[in-house]
Amino acid sequence: MISNQMDASQTASADELSALREEVARLHELVGPSEKSYEDLKRDAFGARDAARKAELETGRLRAQIVELENEVRRWQRDFVWFRDRVIRKIPVIGRVFSRFSRK
Repeated sequence: MISNQMDASQTASADELSALREEVARLHELVGPSEKSYEDLKRDAFGARDAARKAELETGRLRAQIVELENEVRRWQRDFVWFRDRVIRKIPVIGRVFSRFSRK
């Protein structure tokens, strides 16, 4: 009876060992042949994450710059209208020339 238990436990151990070896082989196919490959993948993933964060920060900075430039354009347009209405149209000769160009 003890012999049967030893044979059964050895068979179970051999089956477990075989299953573990198959799992290691499967993981090696996914990750690579060594832990170094896994570390390289992990480092690449962290590098990609950092690059994505930097890109998001740069995108935010550029969006802020766009808003600033749009505000500046609106200011220039407002100043141009003020200048046109208050100064250019008050001068008869320049006003006629200016109105011809502004119609086109």
